[in-house]
Amino acid sequence: MLLLPLLVSLTGVVELPPSAISALDQGEFRATPAGFRIIALSHLADGCTAQFADDSAGARSCVERAYARALTTRPKDARLDDGQHGLWLTHLALILGDGDRTGPCLDERVHRQVANGLARASLADPMAHAPSYPGRKERWPADQAATLAALARFGTAHGGRLLSEPLSHYLSTVVRTSAVDDNLPRSEIHGYGTGKLPRGCALSYSLRYLAEIDPMIPRTWWEQYQERYLVDRGLLVGFREWPPGVDRKADVDSGPIVAGVGAAATAFGIATARAMGDRVLAARLEATADLVAVAASADAATARAAGSTLAEAIRFQAAHQPSYARPN
Repeated sequence: MLLLPLLVSLTGVVELPPSAISALDQGEFRATPAGFRIIALSHLADGCTAQFADDSAGARSCVERAYARALTTRPKDARLDDGQHGLWLTHLALILGDGDRTGPCLDERVHRQVANGLARASLADPMAHAPSYPGRKERWPADQAATLAALARFGTAHGGRLLSEPLSHYLSTVVRTSAVDDNLPRSEIHGYGTGKLPRGCALSYSLRYLAEIDPMIPRTWWEQYQERYLVDRGLLVGFREWPPGVDRKADVDSGPIVAGVGAAATAFGIATARAMGDRVLAARLEATADLVAVAASADAATARAAGSTLAEAIRFQAAHQPSYARPN
């Protein structure tokens, strides 16, 4: 991921990367595939919401703009109430949850439709995962972890018990299908392609959202993940994208890989470390993310990915991630 860029002030304290301003106000997403733009928007909204105590007006403005822009990214065939476009609906619901945290609900009717649809889709699926995309057989635990966080946010603001049963089924499914050698969740439940391998980008991403629900849920996985995937070479501290002993090329999910350290795994890992209360590790991961960005700049393609709106949104959110760790 790219070095956290110059920030532009919104109102008072809250600031955003310039690429985020372009995304929110003009719908210009630098080097970010259309299907991932909703993820960038939810990360921007989360990062702004985390600054609400310092700048309530700026945080609320950011969330409102993220929601308005998110609606323009809606897939043409997406219904709000059936949970079939799970990835888009999840991140829309996460933004709606940020709305609840910063003021009145942005649209309670839509929020209720989306949350109920995601819960139903999760329970209807044999593997307890709402489909990320309609018609696809793959089921990604990382995407479902975000879905569960969205249901948790809805429950906190609007009541009800939408989270309980989907969470219970999800955990039993993930435990049952975890990788044999380290008990870490596979990146894809059925094991299609590289899905049988736990991947750093998926683990960092999912553990952050699970920590938001309850930091005790991912505690064991977080410890195992650090033991197996954390690379500590002094100045270079980051998470592997692939398991020890496995070296594969970078892809759209991993981002650049430098000396085995994955850019996405490390960038998402910053937020996870903060969520789990490990500020020292978070700071060291941030330093490595900057080093990886410098190394990646030598290659035009990886530099473009590292400087994308999505990458900058992820770093922005990670910089403001609150801790959910329980006091001893």
